[in-house]
Amino acid sequence: MATKKYVVLADIESIRVPFGVFAAALEELSNFGEVAVCKFYGYSAKRTKDYGEFIQENSYDALSALPKKRKGKLDLRQVIDAARLAQFPNIDGFFLIYGKGDITPLISYLKAYGKDVIAGVIEPDKNSALCNKVITLDLNAAIQTVLPNGYKKVVPGEIVEKPKKPAAPKAPAQQPAAQPAAQPAAAASSAEDAQFAMLMQQFNKIIAGSDE
Repeated sequence: MATKKYVVLADIESIRVPFGVFAAALEELSNFGEVAVCKFYGYSAKRTKDYGEFIQENSYDALSALPKKRKGKLDLRQVIDAARLAQFPNIDGFFLIYGKGDITPLISYLKAYGKDVIAGVIEPDKNSALCNKVITLDLNAAIQTVLPNGYKKVVPGEIVEKPKKPAAPKAPAQQPAAQPAAQPAAAASSAEDAQFAMLMQQFNKIIAGSDE
């Protein structure tokens, strides 16, 4: 069986934990697969210099903090990168260390593409409650499987079926059919557009700074 590939996207400016804590979280992540891509947001040679050697040795991307980003808030670049990388079929899952804000639409978006989503948090929140698993950010990092009531667990590689609309009542037999034949491809495209629009609405909230 092929080893699962995970993308690690870590906002180390919003969630400031020592590199040793991050390394412990990666060690826990290795129980599920290997790191295919790792990218850091808010890296500073002064504040987060303990990450420097690890980043250089592995040639990982490290972006500096955004000049107008509110302290501790989500980094929009992280959200956009996750949505973009979800399109790659060779990626099995995401490990997200994120700032304060609502990324539940993003998590739903990733899971709809069959991705396993793991949150790295100091304390559980509404975002981690929607993820498949949670890794605590401390030196004794531990994994917790999350299965919210009423939510079907996503199997990596499996595309989640969108809810089907109730069938319209059939016309009486004596009346000619007035409705054209259903077009499944168009309906599926419309549902995907709606999902993407919801995600972009969330992006706009983050940009405007209105997301609490």
